[in-house]
Amino acid sequence: MTFEKLHYIPIAVFILFPTTFLGTYIAAVLQGHVEPNFPYISDAATYSPESCVFGQLINMGSILLAACVYVRYREIEEFPRMEADNYQPASPVPLSIRLNHWSLCIGLISCLGLSIVANFQETNVIVVHLTGAFLCFGMGTLYFWTQAFASYHIHPFVDGLWLAHVRIILSVICTIFFVVLSITGVASHLLFHGSDPRKWYPEDGGWGLHVASTASEWVVACAFCLYILSFVPEFRRISIEEPRVTVAFEMMRPYVTDISGEAFIGASESAEEVYAQSNAQLPP
Repeated sequence: MTFEKLHYIPIAVFILFPTTFLGTYIAAVLQGHVEPNFPYISDAATYSPESCVFGQLINMGSILLAACVYVRYREIEEFPRMEADNYQPASPVPLSIRLNHWSLCIGLISCLGLSIVANFQETNVIVVHLTGAFLCFGMGTLYFWTQAFASYHIHPFVDGLWLAHVRIILSVICTIFFVVLSITGVASHLLFHGSDPRKWYPEDGGWGLHVASTASEWVVACAFCLYILSFVPEFRRISIEEPRVTVAFEMMRPYVTDISGEAFIGASESAEEVYAQSNAQLPP
């Protein structure tokens, strides 16, 4: 079986994540769980029922995101063959192509971090939640840089050059705002003297830094979604065949009776060995 129309995967990611973020934000505001003044994305998914919906949808999105990472990995793995098919002269493989396996690992770690953020609310296990956020945004930004450089190297076989430029711009945006998010987030919490960070008011201290941090998180999230959407033109031309599975059957034969009625003991024999023994005992 051949899997085609893979471009629907990044489209689904692009639709699912913003819808989840905005939906849980609206629900949290209506429930009175957060104030509408610039909360963190995860703040809006701290309490039920919005936390339950947020966790389920983000887990689904993490799987789709991991699928995008894998398809992109397989695409770049085809780069040497594409060069050979187009009679390009042999040249050293670029570093971004040689590090494709590491890029796959980095991308999957980012997906894992996103799932951790969704399942471990900051009010319950803050250390795990922040670790997941760092893996998601930090490793995700690093993954975007690797794919941006790879886009230049596989041009013009797959990517348009404009896509490589767009990915560089989005990588720069993610890097800048991730740094701002990290610094202002820590600084604002050090200055906070209110009762509930989910309901942060200007008089609680560190308000300006808090707004800079939350706004940066929303910018990074939007940049992530746009970056994944940029895979759509390439994925339209990609198809993947189902994996070939090889199963080694092992038949447990503690007691086998041969054709003459005599019994013998066999510990563990493969199907081929049992078949060969049975044929050897047949009369000519």
